[in-house]
Amino acid sequence: MPLLPTNWRPLVLISLMIAQKMWDDKYLSNADFSYIYPFFDTKQVNSLEMKFLELIQYNTHIKFSIYTKYYLELKSLVPGDTSLRPLDVFTIDKLENQSRNMEENLKKNAKTSADNKQSGQRTNVVIN
Repeated sequence: MPLLPTNWRPLVLISLMIAQKMWDDKYLSNADFSYIYPFFDTKQVNSLEMKFLELIQYNTHIKFSIYTKYYLELKSLVPGDTSLRPLDVFTIDKLENQSRNMEENLKKNAKTSADNKQSGQRTNVVIN
């Protein structure tokens, strides 16, 4: 999907939201993101998230180094914030495993949802 003047903000918002959910133990809810970026209400954020996950085929695995790079760049925009601390190898491995497990679960849920749609059953999957 090409980035256009009309879609880059929603794509950045949703990609950051999913990355934050994958890496942080205490992640923000979709309602929090709609509050931060009030252009979208919570229902729209939910829809954007589901569509984005479908487009990336639920491939949510993000290398730790890439996430850290952008996380630190964004954190540098907040002056005086000293909450950052280096992660040890055990924590890095734990986060990588959580990311892989979440990706596998999302793919399974998507397949189940698609199978249920084909059989006429209704399912609602909400990712917070």
